[in-house]
Amino acid sequence: MKIDPNIKDLPLTKSKPTTLESIFGKSDLIPFWVADMEFQIASPIQKALINRIDEGSFGYEYKPDSFYKAQKEWYHKRYGIALEKEQVLYSPSITTSITMLIENYSNKGDGILIQPPVFTEFRTLIKKVKRRIVKNPLKLQDNKYQFDFEDLEKKAQLAHTKILLICNPHNPVGKVWCKEDLGRIVAIAKANDLLLISDEIHKDITLFDTHFTSVLHFADQYDKIAVCTSEAKTFNLCGIVDSMLIIPNDELRHFMRLFFSKYNLGRTNALSRVALEAAYSCGESWLAELLPALEKNVRSIAQELKNTPIGLVEPEGTFQVWLDFRKIFKDSNQMFRYITETSGIGLNAGHWFGHEGALFMRMNIATTNEKVVYAIQRIKEAVSTFSE
Repeated sequence: MKIDPNIKDLPLTKSKPTTLESIFGKSDLIPFWVADMEFQIASPIQKALINRIDEGSFGYEYKPDSFYKAQKEWYHKRYGIALEKEQVLYSPSITTSITMLIENYSNKGDGILIQPPVFTEFRTLIKKVKRRIVKNPLKLQDNKYQFDFEDLEKKAQLAHTKILLICNPHNPVGKVWCKEDLGRIVAIAKANDLLLISDEIHKDITLFDTHFTSVLHFADQYDKIAVCTSEAKTFNLCGIVDSMLIIPNDELRHFMRLFFSKYNLGRTNALSRVALEAAYSCGESWLAELLPALEKNVRSIAQELKNTPIGLVEPEGTFQVWLDFRKIFKDSNQMFRYITETSGIGLNAGHWFGHEGALFMRMNIATTNEKVVYAIQRIKEAVSTFSE
């Protein structure tokens, strides 16, 4: 995989000096914290964008039939999903869609079930709309994360619980939920008449022969389902493409379509449309090259951490790894400050994803193997000098 040669010159959030200073207390860091890639995008996507810009006109656009055909073929081939264009709404971001779903299908004070440690924005947006966070923490057993189904069933039955929000593949721990687990999730949502929202943005980034299953496969059993997804993570297009909200239930979708229309969401962006259509049509070979590169990075990290007190929860999906520092530190804030200051590597503190992530750290590995190995070696060296 080729690294974007201009990566250091781009105005990226992860390397913005003032942002680094405010979060890490210093700006001279090598950033491994924001979930975007450093790999150059697939050349067919880049060429399609250049060709579209060369056309020189950017009036109001719609998505042509060629776009929907390419999208439908991608979803059928990769996930076995018969996606119809009428089922899809477009919004600026996944968090936009989740927030609107929560606002429309619950009331202030209602409970939203989540599985921490989980994507930080879940907690943030739930609080913003004045809903109640209902925690169903994941269980870590034999170095693998699992749902706590007994706890989930109890909390799903609470009178104030209205929505179950899951993340698949799970960010930050890299778990890809199997079909059997998702079947139990759907059954619990159905038994308690909960809206089931699934964030599936990392669906294409599955590692070591792990298979991804969408909750859309269960729509014939329970269709009070909304899938929030995007190809932004898949093809390193976070700064250019929007997201999709897929709702199989006609009534729910009609209601959300009216709500989107109220705020004039879903208009076609010319460059986003071109990038996505090119990705669907010609991006598979690039993705086939990406996944082994990520797997190599995971294996290198595992090798570097052998015979060290740092643990690794090996990911089944996403391009992040979840590092375990519980054998070294007792205080999460101390861990974050010490590793940041001593190693010069910028990682996500695990407690950002909920206190259940305390003494863990998340590391983005979507870069060269050499850079990943260097960062892990710096972290190992930093930890080796720590003493209470």
